[in-house]
Amino acid sequence: MLSFTFRLPTTLVFGPGRLAELATTPLLPAGKQAMVVIGASGNILRQGYLARVQGLLSDHGVKSIVFDGVRANPRAEDVDAAAAKAKEMGVDFLVALGGGSVIDSAKCIALATAAEGPFWENMAAQKFEGLTGLPVVAIPTTSGTGTEGNAVAVLCGPEGKRGFVHPAFYPALSIIDPELTRSVPQRLTAITGMDAFFHAVECFLSKARQPMSDMLCLEAAHLVTRFLPSAVEDGDDLNARTALSWASLAAGMSLTLASPISQHALEYSFSGSNHESQHGAGLVLLCRSYFSRLIELARNNEDTSDRLLNLAVAMGFGVSGDDDEDGHPFLNALEALLEAVGLGDLRPEDMGFHEESVEEYVQAALKLMGSRQFLNTPVPMGEADVRAIFEGVFER
Repeated sequence: MLSFTFRLPTTLVFGPGRLAELATTPLLPAGKQAMVVIGASGNILRQGYLARVQGLLSDHGVKSIVFDGVRANPRAEDVDAAAAKAKEMGVDFLVALGGGSVIDSAKCIALATAAEGPFWENMAAQKFEGLTGLPVVAIPTTSGTGTEGNAVAVLCGPEGKRGFVHPAFYPALSIIDPELTRSVPQRLTAITGMDAFFHAVECFLSKARQPMSDMLCLEAAHLVTRFLPSAVEDGDDLNARTALSWASLAAGMSLTLASPISQHALEYSFSGSNHESQHGAGLVLLCRSYFSRLIELARNNEDTSDRLLNLAVAMGFGVSGDDDEDGHPFLNALEALLEAVGLGDLRPEDMGFHEESVEEYVQAALKLMGSRQFLNTPVPMGEADVRAIFEGVFER
């Protein structure tokens, strides 16, 4: 029987040029002092985005300080450092300006201010139950994680890479201006776009799915397939950038309306072991082996098999002929998409992963067997399956 919970308390302001509304919007959290959180790479400064956002905040009567220490695959120690600074400076709210790592970090920083002690330990001890922390304004500059529309944050800490869910992680306000994504380079455009795609695919297959997430997932899978190749080819294509910003947001909302499945848990073994790697690239490396195994395990699972075919149709691959002879339509559609965005030849060695470390990756993934990613995988997946998937990554 149909049964679900729908909650999305974030106000979403979406569209090209809408960042300018930061200067006048009545939706801004109350307060006169903000912390702008950005990445450590310096890209936000080079593009002029930081100066622009600080200027808009000033026009609104809000002073701002900057925390620029967020690294790729964000770290718990950086969250603690920023939270200490926010409390010391009397910050009223945070503005997260950047990609998924920045926005996820800002969510954790905001909550970390609500309790004394290290964020990771407090989260493990459930010390944040019932707490809210500081409000967050999310301004994404990439189209991938969709974290601006959900209550999820991913962080690296003592136990590896983990995804956390907390009601306070919903941003108070998210301004999604696709114009800010036009500066993203080709390769990063492709990788972040594939991240959004796999969010959609996994949530559509998830046991935690619901009617709203189903609609959002099919929309996102279709839009990424249709527009990601165009954005990779021409980064100034605002129509494609806008479609991808919406696809990323739609898939991101599904991460809390539904749940990702074990492909994400397996990828944490990659980017958790090599902090210089990119999450979306790790998902690409896993996808052929992972979905081949999933399809094999789902042969007697009619619902999952049907859903995989629905995804293929959303990607423009009609279902016809003999799957055993022609290949599975979803795998064919996936291969075509990877080739179209220039990621078909990506190899694990390119990202710093090596076959001799397979057992390490397997053991890291097995630690997440009790996570929502594994629990919501539509077919049982055990140690032998996990090992076969990682081994398959290195057979190409």
